[in-house]
Amino acid sequence: MFRCRFCGKTVNSFEELFFHIKRECKNVPKTRKCPVCGARFRSIRLFKVHLINSIAKDVQHRNFVLS
Repeated sequence: MFRCRFCGKTVNSFEELFFHIKRECKNVPKTRKCPVCGARFRSIRLFKVHLINSIAKDVQHRNFVLS
């Protein structure tokens, strides 16, 4: 079970968490700067894509989203 840090929704798999963050979660910060690595993005959509991609490969991003 994985819990979204932004809204508290619980899902069964990483794939469901990715989909939730990308399409459903309305509580993702409306920022263009990643609070974990400091990377900046032109749009919120690109920030979400960054989070989704980073969850799979980076422990710090994963801990941020799942904490």
